[in-house]
Amino acid sequence: MRVLGTSPGTIKVLEPDNEDKFPAAIHAKHRLGRYPCLVPEQKAAPYRGLWAWILAGGQEDWRSQQARRILGPGEATRIFEGNMDLTTWFASTLARNPSAAHPVPDRVIAKSIHAQLSLEWIDRSFDITPLVLLRHPGNVLASWMEVGLKDGRNSTLESRPEVRSRYVDRWGVPLPGDDPIEKMSWRIGLLIAALEEALARNPSWQVRTHEQLCTDSVATFRTLFDDLGLEWSDATEQFLVDNDTPGEGFATKRVAADLVDSWQRRLDDAQLATLRRVLATFPITTWSDGDLERTLPRD
Repeated sequence: MRVLGTSPGTIKVLEPDNEDKFPAAIHAKHRLGRYPCLVPEQKAAPYRGLWAWILAGGQEDWRSQQARRILGPGEATRIFEGNMDLTTWFASTLARNPSAAHPVPDRVIAKSIHAQLSLEWIDRSFDITPLVLLRHPGNVLASWMEVGLKDGRNSTLESRPEVRSRYVDRWGVPLPGDDPIEKMSWRIGLLIAALEEALARNPSWQVRTHEQLCTDSVATFRTLFDDLGLEWSDATEQFLVDNDTPGEGFATKRVAADLVDSWQRRLDDAQLATLRRVLATFPITTWSDGDLERTLPRD
């Protein structure tokens, strides 16, 4: 998102549908769960209103800012699954149905980590160009473990009946057990498989892997800019160079060349075996079992 947002005339919005970051998303998603699971033409007025606001630039008004104050410093640690306490309900009600900015920007780059199961719904509802960014499941698991990501700790994907009926039951995939690594691997597998199905139905969507973008970043991003109709600038190339430095956690700076196979030094043999076993139950084609075999020694 930050690289694409260097294109002149673009506005970038970081995870505006994440209820940990924007109070308006709490109201819009409280009946849909953390990962809304919607099919095209399905009615979801509050969620549609949220995306109308997002695609108009996602600028917060005074109601959203006041809602943040009400939620307090612990807002980022909450898990919003529809069961809201009084404080959360009041804040989300105050921030509901945000107003679109005027004038609407020419191009909005919106990053979401929760729209995987509704991307076709969003695409049919608005004039957008979906870009699906996949990442090697070993790298996803290692990152979730490293930062303690909330999505690796809650059970929203396996507990929602619409997710189970639309994907899990149809695929015949067993639910995960109690092991945390198995649970995270299962959630990663479901999201990858769901995105692969959506991509198969929508060949006009853009798709890249994180590993592709980390290999000769300037050249690969130039091609992506062309495919998205974005203007390349000197600032874009400079941004890529400046951010190709060491970093960790939620910081976005990384040495790109070190990321492609970083899972091999970050996951132990037991974790990797669990990931391979769980992913084998999902209809995933982007990565095979051989892509999860260790070829480099651990640190």
